[in-house]
Amino acid sequence: MLNDSEKGVRRLGAGIKPAWQSWTADTLLRRLISNASMLLGGKAVTAIFGIGYLALAARGLSLEAFGTLILIHTYTQAIGDITKFQSWQAVLTYGTPAWNDGRIGDLRKILRFTVRLDVIGAIAGLAVALSGIPLAQYMFGWTPETAELATYYVLSIVFFDIATTTGVLRLYDRFDLTAAQSSLSAFIKLLGTAMAFYWGAGLEAYLITWMISEIVPCLVLIGMAVRELRRQGVLAPQMEQTDAASVQWAPDRKVWGFVWSANLNTTLQLVLTHFGTLAVGAMLGAPAAALYRIARQLTEALTTPVKLLTPTIYPELARLAARNAIADMRRFMARAALLAGVGASALVGVLIVAGPWLLRAVAGPNFAPAYGVMVVLGIAAAIRLGSFPLEPMLISSGQALSALKVRMVTTVLYMALMFFLCSWLELAGAGLALLIASLTNLVGQVFVVEKWLRRHAVTA
Repeated sequence: MLNDSEKGVRRLGAGIKPAWQSWTADTLLRRLISNASMLLGGKAVTAIFGIGYLALAARGLSLEAFGTLILIHTYTQAIGDITKFQSWQAVLTYGTPAWNDGRIGDLRKILRFTVRLDVIGAIAGLAVALSGIPLAQYMFGWTPETAELATYYVLSIVFFDIATTTGVLRLYDRFDLTAAQSSLSAFIKLLGTAMAFYWGAGLEAYLITWMISEIVPCLVLIGMAVRELRRQGVLAPQMEQTDAASVQWAPDRKVWGFVWSANLNTTLQLVLTHFGTLAVGAMLGAPAAALYRIARQLTEALTTPVKLLTPTIYPELARLAARNAIADMRRFMARAALLAGVGASALVGVLIVAGPWLLRAVAGPNFAPAYGVMVVLGIAAAIRLGSFPLEPMLISSGQALSALKVRMVTTVLYMALMFFLCSWLELAGAGLALLIASLTNLVGQVFVVEKWLRRHAVTA
């Protein structure tokens, strides 16, 4: 005879087993994890390389020079990301149904459209970056020599990743190629930074290395995407002639609305990434920007395994939205969010416990003051990662405008809090501003997603 305690344990085990089996049998979740795992190797290596080249640069340059390096790089990257069309989202949203239905002619037209967007974005980015150098010089207190170096460095904007190529590789689930390419930039930075550190070179050598690290991976990514399109027969001349008369897709007002909404939404999201470093540099100086960037880099490195779920979920949600599979979409998002939230929370716990040791080991004792802001940034990252399926769901289902509205409110709040809290709490205020903005964004996205799911559950 079993006692009550043993019976309770058996009932608990009997309840857990079906739940566990339903998770392991979830095809979508397994594919999501499988694709993320393909990226994990490359991203893990990238994170290690990233910490390595920042550690060498932090030790090879003075705190002031290192902060200047970070500000020039962040200024260039921010403008490049903001002016670059996120055309890969259009490739997935419109290219997925075209490819699934065998409409190769439509897919080719979509790709031509997104490539043109990429070219326009690159030209606009270069023009904005060059014209903004005098303002950046004033804000960050650059010398004329530093401003001249920044002028040369911003030329790398032209070679930033073409977003269409990323969309092509994700469309065909070639995350193995993405993983192989993703660590190339960090490897070049690490190799060049190590050489500059060994020879005791100045700021110019580090900037040249980092510039090369942006150009080469872009060219490699373009080659990978072209090769995959040829392998799939999309670029075959005879295929173009066959499909010429059956082309149905056209960039109408709805498509342009999606492109602008998705692009502006991503642009506002990038403000949370780049604006903090630039604001800290402008308000508190280059040394504070160096501390903030190191804290941010360590936080992002530790949460990299969970962040890999974000790019891999877009294709799955696009397929579910195309079928209007509301119940499957709700279950898939809930399980993916729980998986990411638990993983992010565990990694942030590691950050809290081992943070002081990490800062000393990576950047040296001069970066110990970054611990407080690093912990706050880690908590903010955990919140964003736990809610990662929400925005892809809105964009994949054609609700980019709703996602944009939430992001606009979040961004305005973040920028206002950044100036107020930095002037009051200095470096810690920068982290607190991002934490409050992340919470606000989570609440807004949950409200909009739940409203959309309920409305379409009725009509499904």
